[in-house]
Amino acid sequence: MRTHYDTLGVPKEASVEWVKRSYRTLVKTHHPDKFPDGSTAKAEAEERLREIISAYAVLSNPLRRASYDAKLSKPVVVRRELQPEHCARCGKPTTYWQAPKKVALCHVCAGAVA
Repeated sequence: MRTHYDTLGVPKEASVEWVKRSYRTLVKTHHPDKFPDGSTAKAEAEERLREIISAYAVLSNPLRRASYDAKLSKPVVVRRELQPEHCARCGKPTTYWQAPKKVALCHVCAGAVA
């Protein structure tokens, strides 16, 4: 996943002044007016400039940056969605669709609960 820090080419501990210098350099390099009208290079530069402006808007504001850093440091939890016919504990196939129960459990786990 590309972060705002990657977009501006600065480390996470970069000062606001460093962020500003990087932003200005990148804007000069990727400004769409430097490319011919209708070219793919101009379209790519416009997209890149939008990313640069968005990154700068977050990283140049201390409150937004603190919030962004907090979101970056949160661990990503990937949960597997179980279908009703699979055990909620181990994921093995069940006969849940045949019997009305609140939680789908396979025959092994269902015996362990009782």
